[in-house]
Amino acid sequence: IEPGVHAGREATAALAVLVLGMFAGSLVKGVLGAGIPAVGLPIMVMVIDPPQAVSLFLVPVVLSNIWQIWEAGEIREAMRRYWGFTLALMICVWIGAGAMVSADPKLIALAVGILVICTTLFQIFSPDVSHVMGRMRGLHPIAGALIGLVAGVTGMLTPMIAYFAALRPPKDVFVTQLAIGAMLGMLPLFARLAVEDHLTWDQVQGSVMALIPAAAGLTVGFWIRKRISEAVFRRLVQIGLLAVSCGLIWRGLS
Repeated sequence: IEPGVHAGREATAALAVLVLGMFAGSLVKGVLGAGIPAVGLPIMVMVIDPPQAVSLFLVPVVLSNIWQIWEAGEIREAMRRYWGFTLALMICVWIGAGAMVSADPKLIALAVGILVICTTLFQIFSPDVSHVMGRMRGLHPIAGALIGLVAGVTGMLTPMIAYFAALRPPKDVFVTQLAIGAMLGMLPLFARLAVEDHLTWDQVQGSVMALIPAAAGLTVGFWIRKRISEAVFRRLVQIGLLAVSCGLIWRGLS
């Protein structure tokens, strides 16, 4: 009896970790416009493998981003400004996803954490360079390609948050573009996992069930975002990026 009881407790603890990861990521996404994989993945990989964890984000990522695009209401402006970024992102996510199952997740987490924490600290302590970056439209496809490769390998779009935080678009444009990038950027990743037999029907069903904690987190996050100013919003983005980056670095060094 004891081994069965022990196994049951482990399964319950693992389920609790998965629910916590999905809720926490969705809460951050509701407030900041992104964060389901960035926040949820480091938590969930404590109990399951990275490709399995990524597969659970399929339905919540697609539906939450459709909800977010509709709620923010700036799709035309976001696509007008950043269509080159989004197209390059999609192409390079597919390319990078081929290395997900073979890359060392700890090394990738460490690299992404260092990159994001450095760019975020630069934004906090440097003068506003958004007007300069905004004029360099040719930079968007290059950034989309590099971020897409990272996202394909890691399953996380955390550098995309840092990039658009540096550009400093209006809050609703920022949120809409992150939703567009997350939805269209993650679809090639899920397609690549399915093609290479890392996304099964059972995992899709698990992803549907993950909508429950995801919806709860998003609802709370949207409520918070509607009640904060642009200045507070940008500061929360920076704090969120630093927190996620520290978590990634800790995971890479552990």
